[in-house]
Amino acid sequence: MEYKELGLTNNEAKVYEVLLRLGKATAAQASKESGVPYGRIYTVLDSLEEKGLVRIVPEKTKYYYPTDPDKLHNIIDSKIKQLMEIDTNIKNLKKQYDENIQEPVIIAKGKANFYKIAKEMKHAEKYGYTVKYTFELHPEWIKGAKRDIEKGIDIKTLGRFDAETMDAIKEWSNIISPGKPIPNDGIAMSIVDDEQVMIALIKSNTTMLIRDKPFAKMMKELFTKYYINTEYLKIK
Repeated sequence: MEYKELGLTNNEAKVYEVLLRLGKATAAQASKESGVPYGRIYTVLDSLEEKGLVRIVPEKTKYYYPTDPDKLHNIIDSKIKQLMEIDTNIKNLKKQYDENIQEPVIIAKGKANFYKIAKEMKHAEKYGYTVKYTFELHPEWIKGAKRDIEKGIDIKTLGRFDAETMDAIKEWSNIISPGKPIPNDGIAMSIVDDEQVMIALIKSNTTMLIRDKPFAKMMKELFTKYYINTEYLKIK
């Protein structure tokens, strides 16, 4: 069995398992049964003793006994604590990156770059408000909508309701509410968690990702006021 993630070398794992199988062993026996060269066996046994996995009982012949494998859980708990500390440090580094290094505005042209920027958007944790132009049934967006529904995220949509989009709207209505209508001559927009706004200028074939909280909050307020004062349309 591999124990590298717990800080045990391959030789240490072999010797420890041999001791568990035999109950106790001399250094020579441990070397023979594990295949670890005798010239290295004492180094391995000493290391296992330091890690609390082996104890020595003073007898006429020096025997090595394995300790309870539950002690491996202590190592696991220590590793978990270290990983949690590392995770906290990474989050702090990410915060510094977002505040000091990350570009607040990304602008790109072309449909391919539109999809790339869409992937740059953070996943909604509180809300995701969208203005749609085509109601495109992109597999990733369908998957994301289902995920957001399961998580109970606040999802609202405004979009272009006309003959050109109605078939797609009907398909979306089988997954999630297609939302409410808004006059739209060529804008797609996504507002997420008071943090990010993606705007696609369809006719100019240009997409912007804006990471600015004041701007995101303002766009949310404008979206919400329009949404509240707009009626649903029946989908036939």
